[in-house]
Amino acid sequence: MNPTPTLKILVADDEAFMVRLLEMTFKKGGFDVITCRNGHEAVAAAVAAQPQLIVLDVIMPGLDGLGALRQLKENPGTKNIPVVVLSAKGHALTKVEAELAGAVIFLTKPFSPNQLLGEVKKILEPPAA
Repeated sequence: MNPTPTLKILVADDEAFMVRLLEMTFKKGGFDVITCRNGHEAVAAAVAAQPQLIVLDVIMPGLDGLGALRQLKENPGTKNIPVVVLSAKGHALTKVEAELAGAVIFLTKPFSPNQLLGEVKKILEPPAA
């Protein structure tokens, strides 16, 4: 039996401590992690690396998370990758905008890293036969 390939998660956030927290959380969960500091980097990295899931912060310099989400969903090569959106502002309009653009989960900071890891595992793990 072949070993299961390690699943890749792409994380984009402009705050270094948040990138580190997410990276440690996902590595603890057994995932490979690719990190980016803005939306432009995230879109380019997603196209190149084809991660199984993407986590985007809403507020980033240059291209923000919602703009990156829209670009990812418009690109045939990345449109089917599930995207989790994080925001320091739990504004209802931002949540609706993220969901309309194709986000599978919208979480407001601060959030529980373990809760996020659990949600990500539910999305990525195949249902038991």
